[in-house]
Amino acid sequence: MANKTYKNILVPFDNSKISHKALKVAKILSKSFDSTLHIVMVVDISNVASPGMIRSKDTKSLEQIRASVKQSVRAIIKQKEEECSAEKIKVKVLVVEGTIVNEILKSIKENNIDLVVIGSRGLSGLSKMMALGSVSRKISEIADCPVMVIR
Repeated sequence: MANKTYKNILVPFDNSKISHKALKVAKILSKSFDSTLHIVMVVDISNVASPGMIRSKDTKSLEQIRASVKQSVRAIIKQKEEECSAEKIKVKVLVVEGTIVNEILKSIKENNIDLVVIGSRGLSGLSKMMALGSVSRKISEIADCPVMVIR
């Protein structure tokens, strides 16, 4: 069997408790394989409507929301980048806007990712029977590389 190393590891990060757990595992793996860790945050505001937007049709409101969200996300990911650098982990960070699954899959291809470490998400009600959240399930089904789901 060939010795498979993971040169590029991607972790989608949304600042949730489970994504922090996935990042912790990805950092350990990155150190073990001397890999580059790619941390990607996807901004998807397609389902966000600002108060009064339905009545006013004010597109500035949407742009203000977009700018505010991106600024917050950049601050979060900058902190994670600094933490990784302090731990001597080669790290690349990416903030993208779009549909979460599509942007993660695009990042996998564009960065020659060898392994994805992604957090599952807690589901409620009848959905608890599903083992994975919709994003982690889709990524694990579609990605062209191994996917490790952290619970």
